[in-house]
Amino acid sequence: MNNVQSNTDSSAPKPLLELNNINKTFRLGPADVRVLTGAGLTVYEGEFVALVGASGSGKSTLLHIAGALESADEGSVMFQGQDLSRMSRRSRHRLRNHSFGFVFQLYHLLPELSVLENVLLPAMVCAPWYKACIRARPGKRRALELLEQLGLKDRLRHRPSQLSGGERQRVAIARALINEPALVLADEPTGNLDPKTGQTILDVLRGLHKGSGQSILLVTHDVNIAAQADRVVTLRDGKIVDSTPSVS
Repeated sequence: MNNVQSNTDSSAPKPLLELNNINKTFRLGPADVRVLTGAGLTVYEGEFVALVGASGSGKSTLLHIAGALESADEGSVMFQGQDLSRMSRRSRHRLRNHSFGFVFQLYHLLPELSVLENVLLPAMVCAPWYKACIRARPGKRRALELLEQLGLKDRLRHRPSQLSGGERQRVAIARALINEPALVLADEPTGNLDPKTGQTILDVLRGLHKGSGQSILLVTHDVNIAAQADRVVTLRDGKIVDSTPSVS
């Protein structure tokens, strides 16, 4: 069960993501480092949750487990009622591609591709190379719409090296949204940006949440950023120790 229970009202939205009793240990040289020790977290449909904690508290690890990028040593991950541990590797890969949208601190854009090509990449995944471009065609209209909404319609043919940090992160957000994911997982998306640009990126995420009901789980160490979410969840010593509605 979750360490902190919330949204108990019967009229509350359905759980989208449920992490129960998550344990994770990494081997570092001769030592075992326990990062997560029974962490539990629920994200509800249409909710914007900020996950905070000190550096090294396991925030990113928990996010990666939530998005099926890593596996827990113990515990369960339920997404839309499905137990990820019972899914085949292929099914988990498809789930990551279609149901999750990832935004990372360091953008992870491919330098040799244009802005438009980077955004279209998730639409081309899982197709043989000779069908990838054909598969991407239906997504091109959505990619163009997303890039226009994010103020990047004049940057379609630019390479990442020709963009500012804020523009690169907006490209990463467009890429995360191309397959219309049920949940956006953002790992310190403002951490590599100056405060003004970081707030611009946060405004984009908040706009997605308020405008279309996009569900978001965001990791941050900045309490001011976290306060702009619906709910702030605190991770300490490998466990969730607090889950409270934002005061903003």
